[in-house]
Amino acid sequence: MIPKIKRTSTGKTLLPLEETLRNRWYIKGLIGHGGYGEIYYAVDIRNSDEVAIKVEPKKRKGRLVKRMILEQKVLLRLQGRPHVPKMIASGNDEKINFIVMQLLSVNIGDLKKQSPVKRLGRSSVGRIMQQAIAGLRDVHLCGYIHRDVKPANMCFGISPQTRHILVIVDFGLVRRYKNMDGTIRPLRSRAGFRGTVRYVSIRVHERIDQGPADDLVSLVYSGLELLIGDLPWKYIVKGDDVKRAKQELQSGPPHTSFLSLTTESFQEFARAVFSLNTEEEPNYSALQALLTELVGDRKMSDPYDWEMNYVEAVEGVRIFYTYPQKLLDISESTETASNKSIELDNDIRL
Repeated sequence: MIPKIKRTSTGKTLLPLEETLRNRWYIKGLIGHGGYGEIYYAVDIRNSDEVAIKVEPKKRKGRLVKRMILEQKVLLRLQGRPHVPKMIASGNDEKINFIVMQLLSVNIGDLKKQSPVKRLGRSSVGRIMQQAIAGLRDVHLCGYIHRDVKPANMCFGISPQTRHILVIVDFGLVRRYKNMDGTIRPLRSRAGFRGTVRYVSIRVHERIDQGPADDLVSLVYSGLELLIGDLPWKYIVKGDDVKRAKQELQSGPPHTSFLSLTTESFQEFARAVFSLNTEEEPNYSALQALLTELVGDRKMSDPYDWEMNYVEAVEGVRIFYTYPQKLLDISESTETASNKSIELDNDIRL
């Protein structure tokens, strides 16, 4: 469950390994890196606690980077919620911004990849989604939308007390959708593209401002991927073709839809989410209840698939389904729809 840690690095890193940050956190290795920054494994020399340190360069291409400043402010506002990472400290120097936070597990996308059948069992997916709904509810009630919900941005704790508590991570694309007085901000005439192509709602493709419903649509796509193994648009390259595949999924005949490969419980949940409009406040408890059949008799504290050698996923019936290519009118490709977060506007206003 603990992420793989790279103890040495041949390339240049934002933080030097085997040195101490702010005379407190000893940097022991690199957990991961991406287009926006790096995440390190460190130990707090005051109490020996293991932590993660997220770092981004202060400037990129000569311009100040404000993504982590935004994330820090939002995390601070959300502290105390069970499905948000615990923030221990944050700061900056002349070259970097950083956040010290709770060390978490391998992300759920990677846990799915480790499965011998490249998917997760139904009860595990149901519990993941019910917890994710609770986490998104907390984010939305504080007036924010996440805008990058996907399996790679969901983890679990690593201690005995937190290993079955889902945590939503990466708030770098978050946006306030409510004003401080609780009123909804007016929709923009055209919004920038924010999110990951594979998981964003149709409204995002159409450059319509996002709301809580769009986070939940991304959760539907995430759950479908965890249950079935792949999304029907995985091998589609063009954004417009991905949008058409999503439209087909949502409006096509039930027996030809990828949703038909899931349970009636999941299909009801998906239909309920797809019916929500941008400014509508979801009934989170009702959505969680729709997933009861998927969860079955399992409790949140019961072991998940990866704790049982993926027995539930392996024993489940593996169904192969070829999405009708003629409906999509696309050519075959070995490339996949982007799984990277995309940020095509400069709106970072809190």
